This record gives sequence, C-alpha cells and structure tokens, in this order.
Amino acid sequence: MKKTTNKGFSMVELIIVIAIMAILAAALAPALIKYINKSRLSTDITTGTSIASAAQAAMAVEAANDDSTNYTTATEVNTLLGSASSNSFASEFAEVLAVTQVSGKSKKDLNGTVISTQSYYMMVDPNTDAISVWYGTTTADYLVSPSVGTALSE
Repeated sequence: MKKTTNKGFSMVELIIVIAIMAILAAALAPALIKYINKSRLSTDITTGTSIASAAQAAMAVEAANDDSTNYTTATEVNTLLGSASSNSFASEFAEVLAVTQVSGKSKKDLNGTVISTQSYYMMVDPNTDAISVWYGTTTADYLVSPSVGTALSE
C-alpha cells in the first residue's frame, strides 16, 4: 500500500484565503485613506502655524514691522517669499522661514471637499499686529492660524 502525502494547499483553500484577504482589504482601505488625509491636514496646520510664527518674528524687526502694512489683504505666501528683495518684511519673513517655497500636502478637507490649491495665504492686521494664515482658500473654514477652521480640524 502506497502512502500519499499532502505536499501543499489545494486550489480551493488558496481561493478562500485570497477571498478573505480581499474582504479585509476592502473593509480597511477607507479607514486607512481617512487617516492618511487627517495626517496630511495635520501637517498642513503645523506648516501654517510655522508661517504665522515666522511672520511674527519678522515683525519684531522695526523696518519689517513698518513694511508689514503692505499685507493687510490676503497674500499668497509663495508670492511673498518671491518678493524677498522688494521690502524688509518680505526679506525678514523669507529669512526666518528659511525656505523659498511652501506648499501643502492635503488635496481634500475633512468633509471630502477638494481643496483647489495647495497654497497658503497670509494677512497682517495693522491694528493688532495679528497674523492670519489660511490653507487653500481665504474663508473662515480654512483658517489655520490663529485658530483652526472647521474644514481642517475636528
């Protein structure tokens, strides 16, 4: 009598394992995508806070503080960085921030709405010397600093 030994898995067993793995992947993928998006938003909020801190530090220089009145309307941060040679605020800001360009990571907000541009915007309030920073657009929902808007944080 010959002994038969099973040296592997049958095709049915392999198909069942693959089906179980596919079901698990389908169930976990949306949660993983949600966590990745939250992480990107968190990074963008941190970057926006750094932008506000750099602007505050630049305003500590008297000549730069005087030139900060040029930014009483929302200005795109990369435009400001590109004009570093034009005035002392832009020069000090670029020096403190120590980068030549800033862009965000998130393409969607917490509601799943597509963020049209991954740009930061900044504005100086000349009455209080407060800095406001937005990500994507200049509406209150996308405010990053001094407080975080509802579209970017829970």
